[in-house]
Amino acid sequence: MKRLVILCIVVAALGSVAWGVGAILTQTAAARWLDARADQGWVAFTREITVGGYPLDFTTQFHGVELADPETGLAWSTDRFVLEQDVWRLDRVAAIWPADQIIASPQERLDITNTTMAARLDVQPTNRFALDGLHADVTDVAVVSNAGWQMAMAEATLDVVRQSDSDMIYDVTAFVFDMVPPAAWRNRLDPANVLPQAIEAVTYTATMEFDAPWDMSAVEDRRPQITRIEIDEISAVWGNMRFRASGTLEVTPGGVPEGELAVRAENWEAMMDLAANAGVAPESIRRTAEAILRVLAGMSGRPENIDATLSFSNGRAFLGPLPIGLAPSLRLR
Repeated sequence: MKRLVILCIVVAALGSVAWGVGAILTQTAAARWLDARADQGWVAFTREITVGGYPLDFTTQFHGVELADPETGLAWSTDRFVLEQDVWRLDRVAAIWPADQIIASPQERLDITNTTMAARLDVQPTNRFALDGLHADVTDVAVVSNAGWQMAMAEATLDVVRQSDSDMIYDVTAFVFDMVPPAAWRNRLDPANVLPQAIEAVTYTATMEFDAPWDMSAVEDRRPQITRIEIDEISAVWGNMRFRASGTLEVTPGGVPEGELAVRAENWEAMMDLAANAGVAPESIRRTAEAILRVLAGMSGRPENIDATLSFSNGRAFLGPLPIGLAPSLRLR
């Protein structure tokens, strides 16, 4: 019994030493990363870095964080940011954001509050922490801009899984619930205030290919850019309007999509009203557009619904034969 007690004490002592060494290495690595960013011209400041979590975790807390990338002009600041790693599984990392943070650009500043904002990541520690998988949850998010607008969402989740046979292809699933758009944007789209205050649900499931892996270089150098999207579903529900699309898009180096999506729009006339209010469908072409859309709706068998092709070509977007504006930019900043 005495030998067993001595053995337990020795093991505990060695474990404590190992944890202490690991904590020092973790704290040193974090400080060196910030110093390296500062050497590259970033604003990279933290008031204090502490490591706790003994004996099962390395819990690294960054207090008073300020990061700013001079190339993109994006800046992020918060009072506290936490990373947690399991002692036995350093490839698993949890990231926890505080209730308040600020994201700024040369154009505006966003004050972001939330009840929950956390992510669990599976990474490759020996390969620049390349991302293998991610699950993120946020609740009760509010965004206030100094440009005079604000928005909110009740809940959102994001799942990303790297395909095993590629370093640059990821399966992505996202859900957003009860998203309240900016008041000015909503009032412009729906001046009669017919629609609910919140967009009830948005769903996105797709396989996305990038030009580089999502690893530390994505933060330090540049964001990987989208080269291809195979969309299983993009859908949105807002009041009695429902929209769904699926298909494949190739994306040019400039971030311009090329390809086709199969689209279903339920209660399309209400969507047409929104487009007219937003200026996307001016009165000069609205009657012609509505006539074409009625033909498309008639082909679907139900006059209130449209089954059509949304295509992107040469920087423009078309619904069936109808041009509806410029293609969106998919360039990640």
